[in-house]
Amino acid sequence: MSDIQDRVALLGQRAGDGCEEALRELDQLICSDPRAKKAWLELAWLSAQLPLTATLCGHVVAKQNQSPRSSTTSLTRWLAIAATLLMATGIAYVVFFSSRNSESELAQGQSPGPDLVEKANDVFDANTLEESAETEVILASPAQPEFNNLAHPANRGGLKGGVVVNDDPLPEVISFNFHVRPILSENCYYCHGPDPNHREADLRLDTSEGAESVVEVGHPQDSELISRILDEDPGSQMPPPESGRVISERQKRILAAWIEQGAKYESHWAFTKVQRPELPSVKDDRWPRNEIDQFVLAKLESKDIDPSKRAEPEVLVRRMYLDLIGLPPTPEQSQEFCESFQNDSDAAIDSLADKLLASEHYGERMALPWLDAARYSDSNGFQQDGDRAQWPWRDWVVDAYNDNMPFDQFTIEQLAGDLLPEPTRKQLIATAFNRNHMLNGEGGAIVEEQRNNYVFDRVDTTATTWLGLTMACAQCHDHKYDPITHEDYYQFFAYFNNVDENGGVNVRNGRLQVGTPFIDNPTEEQTRQLETIEAEIAPVNQSLSDADAEITKALRAWEDKNRDDPPSMNRNVFNALKKTPEERNRGEEKLLKDWYLLNAAKDQWKQLKQKQNALYSKKSGVKSTVVTVMIMRDRKKPRKTTIFDRGAYDAPTEEVAANVPHFLPPLPEGADANRLSLAKWLVDRDNPLTSRVAVNRYWQTFFGIGIVKTSEDFGVQSELPSHPDLLDWLAVEFMESGWDVKHMHRLIVTSETYLQSSRFRADLHDVDPENRLLARSPRFRLPTTLIRDAALSTSGLLHKQIGGPPVYPWQPDGLWREFSLEKFAYKPSTGDSLHRRSLYTFWRRTVAPPNMFDSANRQACTVKLSRTNTPLQALVLLNDPVFVEAFCGLASMVLSQSPGSDEQIVRLAFEHATGRKPNQAELGSLLSALEDSREFYAEHVDDAAAYVSIGEAVAVPEDDQAKVTLASLASVVQIIMNTDEFMTRE
Repeated sequence: MSDIQDRVALLGQRAGDGCEEALRELDQLICSDPRAKKAWLELAWLSAQLPLTATLCGHVVAKQNQSPRSSTTSLTRWLAIAATLLMATGIAYVVFFSSRNSESELAQGQSPGPDLVEKANDVFDANTLEESAETEVILASPAQPEFNNLAHPANRGGLKGGVVVNDDPLPEVISFNFHVRPILSENCYYCHGPDPNHREADLRLDTSEGAESVVEVGHPQDSELISRILDEDPGSQMPPPESGRVISERQKRILAAWIEQGAKYESHWAFTKVQRPELPSVKDDRWPRNEIDQFVLAKLESKDIDPSKRAEPEVLVRRMYLDLIGLPPTPEQSQEFCESFQNDSDAAIDSLADKLLASEHYGERMALPWLDAARYSDSNGFQQDGDRAQWPWRDWVVDAYNDNMPFDQFTIEQLAGDLLPEPTRKQLIATAFNRNHMLNGEGGAIVEEQRNNYVFDRVDTTATTWLGLTMACAQCHDHKYDPITHEDYYQFFAYFNNVDENGGVNVRNGRLQVGTPFIDNPTEEQTRQLETIEAEIAPVNQSLSDADAEITKALRAWEDKNRDDPPSMNRNVFNALKKTPEERNRGEEKLLKDWYLLNAAKDQWKQLKQKQNALYSKKSGVKSTVVTVMIMRDRKKPRKTTIFDRGAYDAPTEEVAANVPHFLPPLPEGADANRLSLAKWLVDRDNPLTSRVAVNRYWQTFFGIGIVKTSEDFGVQSELPSHPDLLDWLAVEFMESGWDVKHMHRLIVTSETYLQSSRFRADLHDVDPENRLLARSPRFRLPTTLIRDAALSTSGLLHKQIGGPPVYPWQPDGLWREFSLEKFAYKPSTGDSLHRRSLYTFWRRTVAPPNMFDSANRQACTVKLSRTNTPLQALVLLNDPVFVEAFCGLASMVLSQSPGSDEQIVRLAFEHATGRKPNQAELGSLLSALEDSREFYAEHVDDAAAYVSIGEAVAVPEDDQAKVTLASLASVVQIIMNTDEFMTRE
């Protein structure tokens, strides 16, 4: 309520200073929000002795019954209202503000501060506006600017740490990290934070020294911090009125209590070493299944909230299948689990978790968020958007998850696999993580500028993915909120500045464009072919080598004879012949000798050369089909790294050496200044960020939101963790398990927290609207990739091949031609390739797959996807060819399995799609829809034929009646697959 009160008072103050827009906004707020009306009436009541108060209250009440205000209002009416607002708000806000602080002090056994007492006495002694000097100060305050015009607008949300901010009693112990820092970071750090270029008054509140300089420990009334916040003089008030920031009453009380309790400063929670916390005690010790549940239940019990009951087995099996392998269970799999669940629910859950974690499709599901973070794509981006072949790295990620590669090894091989002793081809391919950036092959591009852009990208991607830091904010200057300096950024930059690349495209083969360094990645068959060819070439080369002296002698004699009267030959050979052997370079000598062997040498040598050329041509043909993967490989001579003034690559300043951010634990003494040392440092036990960031992302995968909601940012501007001790416990468990990813995933999906019902509870609506306390399991829309995969799997059309080159499913005609300026067109795949998992769909950066909405753009690192629901999405899910194929596919499958009554057919289709039996209301609606569709298609057989002919997955019946039957049932399946239940992770 305090936020509404502050907003009403602030708008009133601005309106009183003549801001008509503020007056309109206040008028609208009072009429639309009962809380605002109540706050305004309370403020008006406090100034009941003022003139015109009755008129004011009458206006507010009467306004509820008026129609919207016309665009033209008399000047007299505006002035009257403004005067009313001015008088009531000015003094009422002072009284209200003072009384709240006085109540706080009295509640803590203190007397109100003398300034507050004097201020209150001044107001209550005043009988008229002219007699109140205090009022005159308030009336003179300047109008507030529009918030959306600010360079850095304030965050005006009502949530912190995902839990509603309210006027609950203050915590007994005020923590700087969890109570004070968020207030200072939001309202003060922009001008009094790490960035010296934007710092005012040479004051830092992000350090203990700076904070101590404005605090009198134990005496909030004597502290400069509090007095400046309470000051009503616009020239002295903090935050300044023009900043648009407002510190609420509760936040002011928190700051005062923190100072009174000793003003203990703490380093940012995410930058402190991770320690395993003690498990909290709980009253209901029967509910927890594992340690996760104890932390969750302890917090719920502290709020007097009960957890939800366990979800039904039909819901659990579908939830676990979708979360762990990204595919829904078949009716048989669902039934098997439900039967086991009835016998022993705990054993059934544990067994299913183990089964799904061992599935080869587990790696496909877990690779999806990692590909987003790695900005993986099958094209380079920019206007040309040439193709690339980085898919072997994508397959490496899938295999790594399936093999349960420890996360520390997973990290080291991707960041520095090329620097390992005698790296394997797979370890080299792993380093493609940091070659997935965009690649500019346009003729006008400045290659050195582009090369530096690629290094910027690697810095930002690595910092976001492993450290959860917005390091990009320090590219041009010191970070404004986090302690990342400009120098820190370029020291980190130095790790990635030695890649042996020039910033351009080095190899072009049709649409394929790649830049060095790269590696060939032949298949087993290609490797066998190349080895066979090499074995055939070796003796031919040896024979020519053995005869080289004799060949050279014969060549010299031929030259002397033909130099003045040469036979027919091309210009380059002719020019080489005209030179003496001493005048020729090595290339010219080889060119002449090759021509001689093929055209003028004796038959034995000629045949050897012809055979050599044929074998090399054959080898080139095989190699042209071998995939080329861009990888990391450093230059032998390191590049010099300098700080760029304001981030401009052509404005170098002082030189720096590779190093990690100064505020984090240092590298081991004597560590090499290379990417391998950096990778090992990231997964060192003392690194406070990597393990927290990783487990938070895993939590986000299964719960929709991380324990830290801002999974992309663990800096001081991040959301507070909803369960800080749980986060740290999971982080330590992850490291001490040997960075065992499957262990962590199993721990989460077998917890009672995860197994709860996701049904909405009215008692949680106000206290926990985002379900951050986890009194129920989350319920959220599936990513589009999984909706598509679920539709294909449910219909029996999904081709479950693991890995391989990208495929080209259906998309609208002409889409690629338009963006490529008619240079190339999209050619859909055929057969099974049309129905591969979404993971394998060709991803073009300039034109992403149009049926995969809410996906990352794959142009930059993305670790948290948006989740929306728009009419365009509904049109895709109803009409996209792959979904229509799925509708017809499931309809065809059901008709082949159940040639019984309409009710049996509809029941079976519903069970296939949702994993449960329909209730009578659902069944009745679907049967009615089936009858309507049958009547329509019976009269429009051509439409039925056209509908079931979309795509190529389902054989179109020859009989008209069969076409009508298939189209009618497909229309019903369309309804089922477009229900919220099908598209939602329940």
